[in-house]
Amino acid sequence: MCQDPIETAEAHLVLDPADDDRSHDALVAAIEVVSGTVEEQLEYGAIRVQLPERRVADLCSLAGIESVQTADVVSYTGDAGEDI
Repeated sequence: MCQDPIETAEAHLVLDPADDDRSHDALVAAIEVVSGTVEEQLEYGAIRVQLPERRVADLCSLAGIESVQTADVVSYTGDAGEDI
């Protein structure tokens, strides 16, 4: 997505905020600056966002983010599909 984005595609990503002094509101504002929209607040502080695929590299460069994963790979539903 970062190296060869599809100009018309939308990306759905899950961000894990870094444990630093940056406030949640400041991170949400920074996400909006790179054309992102917060779709959902997830467990453990994770944030599901949507943005144009061409802006993914900009999102990944923001301060205050520990990791970025595609939302299709990450499941935060709480159902692991087996008894744990």
